[in-house]
Amino acid sequence: MVLLLVLLVASVVVTVAVAASFGPVLAVDRVVADGLHALALSHHGFVTAAQVWTDVFQPWTFRAILIFLALWLLARRRPWTAVWILATTALAGILDSGLKVLIGRDRPHWIDPVSHAVGGSFPSGHSLTSAMACAVLLRLAWPLVTRRWVWSVVAVAVPFITGFTRVFLGVHYVSDVIGGWLIAAALVAAMTLVDVRHQPNG
Repeated sequence: MVLLLVLLVASVVVTVAVAASFGPVLAVDRVVADGLHALALSHHGFVTAAQVWTDVFQPWTFRAILIFLALWLLARRRPWTAVWILATTALAGILDSGLKVLIGRDRPHWIDPVSHAVGGSFPSGHSLTSAMACAVLLRLAWPLVTRRWVWSVVAVAVPFITGFTRVFLGVHYVSDVIGGWLIAAALVAAMTLVDVRHQPNG
């Protein structure tokens, strides 16, 4: 419960700061964006690698994995877990789309862009969805796997790299990415609390 409250407060603070165009946040966003864009312009190989990563690890890749897993669990007669996965996935999508419309933040604009994206900037859908999916998959795999530290590292590394590519490619600000991570973490924490408290026996 404490972790959930911390994540909720953190995600709300970042969201409000972006919505209110809080000066220090905008300043950090601009400095990081300018620095990474300059790096991208001089390292075309990194841009190609980042573009491949962001194209592969896009939101619908993770959604497809979770939907397939939910259908498999339904076939294995585990409807509660399947519904929990689908509900978490759907809520993540609603939060992503809804906040993009509500906040209405423009994406970074460049005279010489290295990549392109459409829609609102906050939150980063790639970051939110990848963090949500990795957290869900890690939670479900936790009782079944050994060397849990390896799986934990992977579950953190994938969203981190995904978020970095979005800023590196100049299609998001760093606060968009951090906001996406925090919203995903708060969502999964809340849904885990629901699961723990209301999961049917058997």
